[in-house]
Amino acid sequence: MIDKYDKNREAIINQLKILWNYMVLNQTITPSDIIIGCGCANLDIPIKCAELYKEGYAPKILFAGGYGKITKDEFSKTEAEIYKEIAIQNGVKEEDIILENKSTNTGDNFRFALKIINKKNIKADKVLIVHKKLNERRTFSSAKSILLDKDITITSPDMTFDDFINFLDNNEEKRENIISVLIGDIQRIAIYPQFGWQIENEIPDKVIDAYNYLKNIGYNKYIIPKDTIEKLLKDNGKKINEKTI
Repeated sequence: MIDKYDKNREAIINQLKILWNYMVLNQTITPSDIIIGCGCANLDIPIKCAELYKEGYAPKILFAGGYGKITKDEFSKTEAEIYKEIAIQNGVKEEDIILENKSTNTGDNFRFALKIINKKNIKADKVLIVHKKLNERRTFSSAKSILLDKDITITSPDMTFDDFINFLDNNEEKRENIISVLIGDIQRIAIYPQFGWQIENEIPDKVIDAYNYLKNIGYNKYIIPKDTIEKLLKDNGKKINEKTI
């Protein structure tokens, strides 16, 4: 049986390029008070955090992450604990690492991290976030809705769009999940601001079209069901956005 990626590869790549250009922010980073490394299955994130730390971008790293929807089946320790081990192996002093290992989603990464920052009275006026390339917009949007008084920038491990496609081409067992996560993130960017879970983002029509194409050919594993959204919106006195579900 031919995989839908192989069958529609050129069209899928064209739509993914649109979403890549939307999700990757390419912000200019500056020295900050603390680095927050967001936990997930990507083990390049703690390495990037260690590089930034050693280059003097921040004196402390806070790794945030318990077990997420993917890592609960892949990791024997929490995301934050694994990230800490990797960061130490890459030259970060253990005393300069702070752990938040209870969160299971991006919003809680920042809510729980903020509680630790406040409890420990850690200086964090300027925050440098590290996550995956394709998570930049959604993660930044979540952070801005929670870390309200902070100057926030975001960066990620180096990866080009060609690198991304090469990875998909050579990882048949993972690409279904990776593309599905991306499609779920686009949906959440559209929906979550209504509940105060992210800041508002303009979503161009071409992004919506790319989202709908990939969702409709089957990359819908992490799509929130329409009836669930309708209930959430109704409970909060909101109207549903038909273009994004």
